[in-house]
Amino acid sequence: MAKETKKKKSRFLIKVYLFILFILGIILGFSYLAANKANLTAIDIPLDNSLVTALTSNGIGQENVVSQFVKEVKISGALCNEYHKTIKLPDNKKPENFEPIFKTIARNFKIDLSRTKYKDGSYEYSFYDKKRTYSIVTLTNK
Repeated sequence: MAKETKKKKSRFLIKVYLFILFILGIILGFSYLAANKANLTAIDIPLDNSLVTALTSNGIGQENVVSQFVKEVKISGALCNEYHKTIKLPDNKKPENFEPIFKTIARNFKIDLSRTKYKDGSYEYSFYDKKRTYSIVTLTNK
């Protein structure tokens, strides 16, 4: 009889142990998914703050902002913000002068920067990585 109760206890303990391992595996999986979503949104606000600081420190004020908006984009189940700014430069500023500043910001955040020049003389700078676009800044003289 004593052997049977020991076998029953050991079987029960094995089942409890396997159940705990199963629950821990599920918790670990959910924490990985949550951490992945947090990484997608970690750059949004600091990047936008850096862009605003760089623009204001180079003489661009609120009166120069033609439009700005934030577009919500869903990526891998997470909602992310994509910032858009259109800025009319003063007569003494050229769009090309902002490129080194934007390159430095992109390098600091370990993301890429692309530049598109349009026929009207405006430049669009896009801050992005392989997963998404973080911010688009359009500089125009008109």
